[in-house]
Amino acid sequence: MTEILKEVAKKLLDYDIVLKVEFFGTKVRAYLVRGYIFDVYHNQTLGKYSYTLIKEDRRIAGWDNAPHHVSVETYPDHFHDVDGKIKPSYLSGDPLEDLDRVLNVVKNILGEV
Repeated sequence: MTEILKEVAKKLLDYDIVLKVEFFGTKVRAYLVRGYIFDVYHNQTLGKYSYTLIKEDRRIAGWDNAPHHVSVETYPDHFHDVDGKIKPSYLSGDPLEDLDRVLNVVKNILGEV
């Protein structure tokens, strides 16, 4: 586990929607209110990241930089919205920088879903 992920876990616990966090190698899993799960994957060596909101083993929304949506203007960075549409993502890939922006969207989704 990296120092960045330790900091991410600490920061996640500051959000009122986060109940607890666990570590899985290069991923931090946050258990949220209303049965949601939020995963933060970060591999600094490979330059890979993803932030995923999950409910009942189904991705609700997520951001990542897997290079498979070449038509997105922010390729390889992209956002999977709650309707399954692929949209541009303007995240940095640094979870300490991205977390506030991502968690604001997550909070909105939890209020809407």
